[in-house]
Amino acid sequence: MLKRHTPIVCIVALLTFGLTATVAMSQTKPNTTGPAKKSLPVVARTIPTIKCPAPDSMVACRSFKQLVEARDERLLKIIMGESSIYHGHMAYICLSKKADEFKTVDFDLPKGKSYTNYSFYLNEDAVSRSEEQSAFLGPSTPNHPVSPSTQDQWFNEHLNQEVYDFGDVDVHEYRNGLHYDWELDHGKWSRLSETQSNPAYDDEATFEGAYVWLARHTGKDKDALDIGDDPEHAHISITDGTIYVHYRFQNNNGGNTDYALKIQESTGRFTETFTPSDMEAFENSGTCMMFKQ
Repeated sequence: MLKRHTPIVCIVALLTFGLTATVAMSQTKPNTTGPAKKSLPVVARTIPTIKCPAPDSMVACRSFKQLVEARDERLLKIIMGESSIYHGHMAYICLSKKADEFKTVDFDLPKGKSYTNYSFYLNEDAVSRSEEQSAFLGPSTPNHPVSPSTQDQWFNEHLNQEVYDFGDVDVHEYRNGLHYDWELDHGKWSRLSETQSNPAYDDEATFEGAYVWLARHTGKDKDALDIGDDPEHAHISITDGTIYVHYRFQNNNGGNTDYALKIQESTGRFTETFTPSDMEAFENSGTCMMFKQ
């Protein structure tokens, strides 16, 4: 796994995207009883126009703008996602001040048709195996392999009064115009069963990454066994209108730094906190660009 050590500070910027840049979420596998999923290639849709009005983030913004105008495939998929009747897409672009660096957070938000009762997944062995494998594999290799019994425990845990779908939330980092790092957490989207057919509740779904679940169960009490949590793996959740990202990385001093990022979904306002093992914690704040599909 690549190591991170440079703080990322974001600045306000609004973008026009052909659609309003506001808030959303998502990702998943559609209910197999529904119609076939249809997606449009990124190149077939309108590419957003990027403007860089803020002086402090000008260098990072120009790199972002250059990548977009060059039709960089990875970055366009981050900010635009894929068109589908089953989900929308949300991307946050967080530019650094006075440095050629930026971070992105993007995800798909399932719509009502994508959610299903959990009994559907429990009755589909192939689905179960696929989701368990996706949850505990990622761009970095876990320091503590997760046992099959723990994977089963994660997959089987649910509430009968909720409907579910699965998906990823991804975090990418760019430095000097190059893709530098990638983290993700695969997990469950959930919402109350009674809201499934009401589009007004699509934005109120909750996401819990598998590694958030691992950390929560490992930390129930001080004598709890380590059931496989990897602090260097991204731990991501979305709840009550806030995106939370947390992981640990090795810093330039040879120690570890705990990194935490919070983004307000509706406004893009963010705070990131760096807590080195050998120094006092420090934080940055700002506002991320937002793209909604």
